Amino acid sequence: MANFFATFPPMWRSVPALAALALMSTALHGCGDRDPDRTAVIDLLPEQIGGWTRSASATYYDRETIFDYINGAGEVYRSYAFNQVVVAVYAGSQGPDITVELFDMGGPADAYGVFSHAREREEAGIGGGYEQRGRVLCFWQDRYYVCVASEERTADSDRALLDVARAISQRLPPASDPPDLVAMLPGDGLVASSQRFFHLHQSLNYHYYLARENILELSSETDAVLARYAPGSTYLLLVRYASDSDAAGALTSFKRGYLPDAGESRTVETENGMFVSYGSRDRFVVVVLDAVSETAANDLLQATLNGLRQPPN
Repeated sequence: MANFFATFPPMWRSVPALAALALMSTALHGCGDRDPDRTAVIDLLPEQIGGWTRSASATYYDRETIFDYINGAGEVYRSYAFNQVVVAVYAGSQGPDITVELFDMGGPADAYGVFSHAREREEAGIGGGYEQRGRVLCFWQDRYYVCVASEERTADSDRALLDVARAISQRLPPASDPPDLVAMLPGDGLVASSQRFFHLHQSLNYHYYLARENILELSSETDAVLARYAPGSTYLLLVRYASDSDAAGALTSFKRGYLPDAGESRTVETENGMFVSYGSRDRFVVVVLDAVSETAANDLLQATLNGLRQPPN
């Protein structure tokens, strides 16, 4: 089956498969909790939703065959613990057909991560959160990321997308909270829906180009969240490593590769007149980028460090 979402404008087609995926390498996040039982996955999609009936056949793609469906964009999913996606079509008796993509992302954190990859705004009421742009509605819930699309936009299609998405949501496990790392971000000045959760260096460089080399030593063992803050367009990066020593080594690597002349100062003015601030605590590394003043950089850094906490054992 051809990729239905390839017919959409590039802005929406990029959720979450954005166009500049040449920046993404073949480095993979872990395999996650693979579930080869495709029948169990398709059973999450109701056979009947109002006036729409699910087609008898569905198409499945896994980590190896995902490129047959969305070409290079598959690297976005493979940078998380993506297992498989099932694609099904609902034929409507009084309206355009609706195509559904249900992605098993291996766990709730990575389902949120792929949802956050290109999110512009977020609404509550379906799953852990949803976004609708034109003929497409996407949401995340538990370990699943779901996109629902109408072949054409009509007076009734927006309501149809909501009805189909809600019906699928009711079949999924209960909604989860965003990853705990996201909850550790300071609330003051946070730009709504700007949080991006990921693991790999290539993902960081997509959202904020830091350096060609992996100077923060990101890997499948790291969790990271990047968010924007006001005033200006300040970025806050929070990374959790597997151990305290890994975090310490990553911070040393960052200072050597990004701020070689910083000395002992943890806040540095860069060539563009903006400020960078950095620090660590236990397994965490915090980096503030493009702050408008030294005070703003220090305040955001300290507020983040003060809010850090370890996950329960």
